[in-house]
Amino acid sequence: MRKKDIHNLIKGELSNEREKEVIDWLLKNPKKRAQYEILKAKHVAASLNKVNINTIYEQKDSSNNHKKFIYSGIAIAAIILIAAFVTFNISKPISYENEQNTLALATTKKAEKRYVLLEDSTKVTLNANSVLSYPKHFIGNTREVTLKGEAFFEVTKNQDKPFIVSLENGMKIKVLGTSFNIKSYAEDKDIKTTLVTGKVKVIKEQDSTTIDLVPSQQATYIKEKDKIIVEKVDTKKFTSWKENKFIYNETPMAQVLRDLERAYNVTFIVESKDIYNYKYNGVFDNFSINQILEIFEISSPITYHIKNNRITLNPKK
Repeated sequence: MRKKDIHNLIKGELSNEREKEVIDWLLKNPKKRAQYEILKAKHVAASLNKVNINTIYEQKDSSNNHKKFIYSGIAIAAIILIAAFVTFNISKPISYENEQNTLALATTKKAEKRYVLLEDSTKVTLNANSVLSYPKHFIGNTREVTLKGEAFFEVTKNQDKPFIVSLENGMKIKVLGTSFNIKSYAEDKDIKTTLVTGKVKVIKEQDSTTIDLVPSQQATYIKEKDKIIVEKVDTKKFTSWKENKFIYNETPMAQVLRDLERAYNVTFIVESKDIYNYKYNGVFDNFSINQILEIFEISSPITYHIKNNRITLNPKK
């Protein structure tokens, strides 16, 4: 993928097929998404430079001082607009324009959450270190989005236009109108879909497997075994992250540490593999990372050392 592809994407000069390839590439490369933001801002700046400032300039008072004042005002306004554009793109989804539709990316870094309102009034709460790709306008017979990471969906009901969430490993979630949570991080061993209200259909495209879920059921796709397990769960355990609350019940320590890394923007250095054999039970309700580490030390055979954002864990001797 070349820099020229990003330029052509910004200018809307890619074919639909090539555009999808470039967007997928950006989804997988956070550094390139940042480069996109900068190039997009420069594109706006270049567009501003093409405005016929001289025309505006000459229509004003013929006084040289007045002309200089007008020109300075335009220049300052342009600078403010460019700065606002850069700020906007950092806090808002980046968009990809074409003649048919607009695709947008809503992204979060570690220790971030984000609320996204889709065109059909569907509400999406995006958890840390996640990416949601969605069309600005839902065209056709379906409403399709793509998720990498974790999100809670409150889907507006539309019997004639199903809502579909595409995930990795050929997994899809199809709904008409409902609320549910999806946890689909590439580094995790499984993909979890937890239904709160309504009804969803879990689809595994490789072998056309389909499973219908009812409220309080969870479908877990185990990547290594390529199979889906359905069980009844307490949905609060899997949606409480929206309120900065973590509920663990016999949860493998490896999963707990991954959750905390995303939520608090820290990195754990585990000095002994024995630590991964632990399973954790407990609730972290709006705790700081230091409070959580202190609880670890009290309730688990673990000691810790923290330096900047790196936390070293050792088993107690």
